[in-house]
Amino acid sequence: MDALALSQVDNVEAYPYTDFSTLQFPPQFAADCLGISPQTLKNIEKENNLQIGRIARGSVEVRSYTLSDLFQIAAIRRQNGQTKGFVRPVTICDYVQKGGTAKTTTTCNLAILFSLMGLRTLVIDNDPQGDASSMFGYDPDLTAEELEEIGVPAERAVNGHLGNLMRLGNAYQPMTLDEVIKKPFGEHGPHLIPAEDSLDDLDVVLRNAQGSDFRYSLFISSARNGEYPHCDLSKYDVIIMDNAPSGTMLSRNSMVAADVLICPVRMDKFSFRALSRLAFKLAEFKKDFKRAPEIIAIPTMYIRNRPRIQANLARLAQLFPSKVTEQPLYLSEDYSKSLEDGVPLSLWRPATDNSLGAMRLVFSEITGRIRKVLEQAK
Repeated sequence: MDALALSQVDNVEAYPYTDFSTLQFPPQFAADCLGISPQTLKNIEKENNLQIGRIARGSVEVRSYTLSDLFQIAAIRRQNGQTKGFVRPVTICDYVQKGGTAKTTTTCNLAILFSLMGLRTLVIDNDPQGDASSMFGYDPDLTAEELEEIGVPAERAVNGHLGNLMRLGNAYQPMTLDEVIKKPFGEHGPHLIPAEDSLDDLDVVLRNAQGSDFRYSLFISSARNGEYPHCDLSKYDVIIMDNAPSGTMLSRNSMVAADVLICPVRMDKFSFRALSRLAFKLAEFKKDFKRAPEIIAIPTMYIRNRPRIQANLARLAQLFPSKVTEQPLYLSEDYSKSLEDGVPLSLWRPATDNSLGAMRLVFSEITGRIRKVLEQAK
């Protein structure tokens, strides 16, 4: 092998790249992801004539599922009425003023779990740093050519973002949804409108726009109604937005557009002052806009049997009465280990009940609250 080839191999090994299409899952894990038994999973395959691959395990061959298989089965179950959706499409955004609260991790994993319910889910990355884009395997920094040079598919580059679709002013080249959209796990998995650092300029564009606080809300509403041929979002059951920690105009616009606001709050580095500010901002938001999204506060980095953390949890419940999930997300090495492997926690096979089990319980609480909010708004 020549020096150039060796250099390319070294670059690929150094680059954190995961080819999601190569991931394989045994029947039990696949069934757990879908919330069904292995026998029910097998029955769905037979009823729908699905061709599931097999791998050798010792002297026998066993069924092995790809991510495309999982999300296709989820879509079939939803189509057949075997999973319950929402009474109308829902818009969710996360919002926390501080970084490091597991905000992006929570958002991306919720999106995957919505898709495993068979709901058509779109993630919009509103953070110029592109953390959600990175978690789904895309690079907000390198160009397609630079990625190809190190042996990574060019389609992992980010070529457009929300600014190209909103078409406000002349800051961005107009693009269509088909040109911007990413589908990291195939057609039936969560889709992504990615981000890169030029999205930062959208904050200025929004400030200069007429009705600046409502531009995002109007855009999503019109796109959901099929009014934009270049960006038709009418097929999505769930739109979930990942925001930057700072209170940008884009974050503010997201809150106006949202039905539900997800607030992950660290229990190990709890700041009563920061949370008091958040509670005040949400109260002011309600006063300014005569409405407010439903708040769901999620305790993260939770450690059992720690008096200080128990006290922090009690203070959180005091600040946001009836808005805190009963199930916390525990402090666990699984989060960092799954990131090292380039696989979101909800699809990472070694995950434990302490991490993935807790995430699924939190998700169940969130879906229950969303149903209640949407039913009350009917």
